[in-house]
Amino acid sequence: MKVRMKIAIWALAIGLIVSALVGCEGSNEFVPKQRTQIERFLASKNAEFELVGDSVFVYVAGNKLADAGTLPAEPQTIAVGDSLVFNFEAYVFTSTPANKPYYTNKKWLMDKFYPDFDSSYWDFSPRRIKVGGGEILTSLEEALVGRMEGDSVAVFLTSNNGYGSSAMGTVEENTALMWVLNVEKIKKN
Repeated sequence: MKVRMKIAIWALAIGLIVSALVGCEGSNEFVPKQRTQIERFLASKNAEFELVGDSVFVYVAGNKLADAGTLPAEPQTIAVGDSLVFNFEAYVFTSTPANKPYYTNKKWLMDKFYPDFDSSYWDFSPRRIKVGGGEILTSLEEALVGRMEGDSVAVFLTSNNGYGSSAMGTVEENTALMWVLNVEKIKKN
């Protein structure tokens, strides 16, 4: 009896491990196509980007401090452990970004695209995080490292760097994303 129980437990454990591996493999089948779509989109815009890891694409669209001529001579860059204040927009990405965000803290965007949305419970204040603190997607934190105050950064994420095989709100599983982050303030730690 004890031998059968041990065999059953081992069979169950192996089955769970195999299921987990197959599930991960299944979600990663989307990544090469998503990577290609993101690369094509950025190439069509002649956008120079940085690749963080194997499939997080970072495009710095500009810096409002530099545009205003107020960028410090030696600007500070974001490092793990720094506190950060930013505004954001998040879009589903297929072969191009969706025409409206699925998540944002910009009231004017919500008013424009979701006029019937009851925003009385919505937080439109800038987000405050500690980089590396796990308050946002790890891939977004990694993409922010090395950026400067005032940067406007577009971060393109393949599904394995976004929500993976989980649905999140209106975002379906295995979906690529584009986040636009506007770095407002950096506090070095």
